[in-house]
Amino acid sequence: MTFEEGLDQPRRQEYVLPARRRRWPTRLAITLLVLVGLFVAADRITVSIAESQIAKRIQQSQNLASKPSVSIAGFPFLTQLIGMKLDKVSVDARGIVRNGVRVTDLHVDLNGVAPSDGFKQADVDHLSGTALFSWTDMESAAAAQGLDVTLAQGPDNTVRVTGNVPGLGKATLQSKLSLSSGNRLQLTANKVESSALGLNGKVPRELDFPINVGTLPMQLTLQTANMQTSADGLRVYAAADHVLVTGSGVTSS
Repeated sequence: MTFEEGLDQPRRQEYVLPARRRRWPTRLAITLLVLVGLFVAADRITVSIAESQIAKRIQQSQNLASKPSVSIAGFPFLTQLIGMKLDKVSVDARGIVRNGVRVTDLHVDLNGVAPSDGFKQADVDHLSGTALFSWTDMESAAAAQGLDVTLAQGPDNTVRVTGNVPGLGKATLQSKLSLSSGNRLQLTANKVESSALGLNGKVPRELDFPINVGTLPMQLTLQTANMQTSADGLRVYAAADHVLVTGSGVTSS
């Protein structure tokens, strides 16, 4: 092909998309991002309102001095709300007093929560958690019974109890923990660790004492198989099944 023949060939024209058509994917992406952001914001605002309402109902029904902290797990929350079934709700409450005994910290996980009547009540399938009794609060419970003792973590999940044994002087004992119905803890000495006076192998009972916790919030029952001492105090596992929490109280559902 000669140069002249090449000039006679029709030129190829490149097709250029209009600017408007080039921009629509970008606009669509921006729109979707904005909608997702609005959905997430609405979801978080709604869950915050629900958490506040649940905390308010629990405080009222359980006669708590302060509003507990409530956290609803799972995202998105709005889909759970539509189905009126929350997978997991966690509650943390401090300074609960029962029978003059202070529960330092109570953590509860509520599984299978079905709220109704504008979150004024909720039917809960299962509850589980831990109750922490600090050594200071347990010492106060002993003092209410006339015992001046110092408590600390002992070996092999025991409690080290130090106090004056009438007629024998100061002694430090290793006490075992037991649990009976009605959420009643019991400390019973089983070994003398040290004593100002010889006890001739005798383990005194003068420093044994119960801690009658009584009714815990949401009908939680302390469990014998899960009691653990630590530097902070005594942690006891607690559980309950099929509980109806309302603004006026708690009943078995």
